[in-house]
Amino acid sequence: MTPTIFAVTFLLRRTFLHFTQIGERRERHLWRMGFLQWEDLLRGPLLSEYRSAWSLWVTEAELSADALEKGDASFFAARLPRQSWWRAVPEFAHKTLFLDIETTGLFSSDAITLVGIYDGKEYLSFVRRDDWEELRERLGSAAILVTYNGTNFDLPILRDAFPDWSFPPLHIDLCPLLRRLGYRGGLKGVERQLGLVRSDETASLTGLDAVRLWWRWVDYGDSKALDLLIRYNREDVVHLEPLLVKAYTILWEQTYREGENR
Repeated sequence: MTPTIFAVTFLLRRTFLHFTQIGERRERHLWRMGFLQWEDLLRGPLLSEYRSAWSLWVTEAELSADALEKGDASFFAARLPRQSWWRAVPEFAHKTLFLDIETTGLFSSDAITLVGIYDGKEYLSFVRRDDWEELRERLGSAAILVTYNGTNFDLPILRDAFPDWSFPPLHIDLCPLLRRLGYRGGLKGVERQLGLVRSDETASLTGLDAVRLWWRWVDYGDSKALDLLIRYNREDVVHLEPLLVKAYTILWEQTYREGENR
């Protein structure tokens, strides 16, 4: 995924929520006073009402700019409120992975049947018993991981299965993020609400069908079942990208443009 996919202004450089004693109300006040990004703190006049914290904010602005230049997503993961991690998406778009796993239906590490990832250009599937070293490397080098309900499902299972793996520092779970915007339901339901269409082959499939397809492959060697399972997973994963762009665009409008007028 490339940063140019986002048609609105990037927000991370305008974010002050990870600065000492700055919440959403104070952040909006800084915006209204003309401090629209970190660099404005470095070159702008000191606001007397914030005199006690100003020098610390200047230091934090310098640290933030340096971390962004170095591509240090861990810096922002450690400091930004988790519910605001979405603000970092465009700046780290080139190091973002979309992910979805398929399982036998059991919530355990030995239940993983397939892991699909997508980087905005290429979809890759990793089937159980495959050599998953490439998956490990890609997860370890990414800055952002995007899932749908991954907080409750995908990530706990993956971390249980691979306790020594490194996962991206920033995680965007689209399920609660889109719920904040009024889009409720499972992935397929939210896709329909936003006009995303699945292929004829996969449109009627459910998670239970994914389990059945897996066992048709294991028990009977049905390669067509495995191919269909991979196609189903691919659409799960690839559709996360437009959902992320939609969520970011709406949240940017609500956060920055409305903040300017308050």
